Amino acid sequence: MAVSGAVRARRRGAAPARALLLGALASALGCPGPPEVPAAPPRRSGAAVVLPACKGSGCSQAGALLAAARAFSDVRHDYLLDTSSAMVPGRGLSRSAAGVFSPVGLACAQPKAEQAAPAGAGANLGSSGSAAPGAIAAAAAAAPGTPAPAPGERAIDFRYIGIAVDSVLVGADVDLPAYFSAGGTLDRRRLRLVAMALVADEDPQFFDPTESVVPAPGGGCACGRATHFIGAVKRGAMVAYETDVTAGEAHGTAIGLFKARIEAGDRRVTMTSVGELAIEGVEGAPVAGAKGGGQAFGALRLEVKKAVPLAYAIYPVADVCRFSLPEPEIAPQPLDLGVVPYGATGTAQALITNRAQVDIRVTHGERAVEVPAHGSAELTFSWTPEGETAGCERQTRRDTFVVQPKDPASPVVPRERAVVVPLQVTTGMPTFSKHEPIATETGRSPDYGRASVDWTCPAGYVAEQCEPQLASCLSSTGSCNAEGYRLTAETTADGRGCAFRCTGPSSSIWGDHGCAYTATMVCRLGCK
Repeated sequence: MAVSGAVRARRRGAAPARALLLGALASALGCPGPPEVPAAPPRRSGAAVVLPACKGSGCSQAGALLAAARAFSDVRHDYLLDTSSAMVPGRGLSRSAAGVFSPVGLACAQPKAEQAAPAGAGANLGSSGSAAPGAIAAAAAAAPGTPAPAPGERAIDFRYIGIAVDSVLVGADVDLPAYFSAGGTLDRRRLRLVAMALVADEDPQFFDPTESVVPAPGGGCACGRATHFIGAVKRGAMVAYETDVTAGEAHGTAIGLFKARIEAGDRRVTMTSVGELAIEGVEGAPVAGAKGGGQAFGALRLEVKKAVPLAYAIYPVADVCRFSLPEPEIAPQPLDLGVVPYGATGTAQALITNRAQVDIRVTHGERAVEVPAHGSAELTFSWTPEGETAGCERQTRRDTFVVQPKDPASPVVPRERAVVVPLQVTTGMPTFSKHEPIATETGRSPDYGRASVDWTCPAGYVAEQCEPQLASCLSSTGSCNAEGYRLTAETTADGRGCAFRCTGPSSSIWGDHGCAYTATMVCRLGCK
């Protein structure tokens, strides 16, 4: 269902308008040219909390985050970290070939003015009577395959585990030397291993060009030397392991450097918490026989318990050009389909927000959805994972949809866009089974302890069936539940295995005793 974005139930409060002090920063950093966008100092309200140095057991979560980071290699991360809301929405940025952003002295965009809501409009309705973006975001968060937020939780638009250099999210990993050869004279950078989540934006901000945006000779538009501009402030929470790196230490990859320092208990690695973020499902246990010696993971879950201003969205200047077709925003990202066994199909819905000033048509496979200008619509994605690992396995893949103007005659540039949607799933074999013959020796006083076994399901599985089969005891009828014999099979108290027990009579004078059976355990996938 399309949602009109021309009318909002409420207007976003203006973001703080404190300008970046370029001259002072350049002097302080010793840069002859424009400095890189800095990580602003924490403000007093909602300030970052610096925790003790990462040493010993305090680094166990950092190691798990390093392993989990690779699952976010396809996640878009056009955000700048800033816990103080010191940046100015619309301010121009220049991005180097290495991905380093520098501020420019121009405002390239300005928040788009919103119309007043018509009289009698419902609090959660747009001008067309459709649900407002906040309501759709909440509905998308509760879509099939996506865990619904518990009471008091916030729906999450963006989840990310990976590396940040200074204030820029750079991906799951990065080649460090490139960030010291990107120009300027900086010989020290702040490296972060980041786990962060941004809560759903109930009132997305759109932008218009300023007078500094002029037509470009080759088409499109330009804003001085700016390539991007700062978008709206995003709220969320973050846990980061941080360390400074000098040019002389910048060898190899960021993940390799972090791993070495964490394993060594290096006190230069500190932990910082911004807002309140709960992380579950990153701890892994080795899985015997797993492909590549993999680990068993539960479904990764990031829960924002307290959201604070955390980052700013970054958009290309081309997005505010006249007749532009900017890429729509996708939430949540990545799209998590939850726990889906091999061979089963998981589905989840994403919210597509049209940032263009024209109506668009979104095509995904055989399905097409129309989205009004500055409106939103839901799009369903499906995935049937395959594999052979006996344990919880995280898989990622890229899906794509195509965006075109609804009116084919509309003179927009580009004519169409192919947009990548990162999908994640926690998967594994639907069931794991084990069968084994169990028996005591035959004798007057057999050792019944040999007929007692305890089995545990693989990591990520729970017991579904515990059953003795083909039971045979040396009673007059062969029954294992008569004449003093007792055979039981029960699920263990934690639900993750089976306990088999067989007891019976003993004699020191005459007669033979004993029991035999086939222990059968069936476990089902139960990643948590």
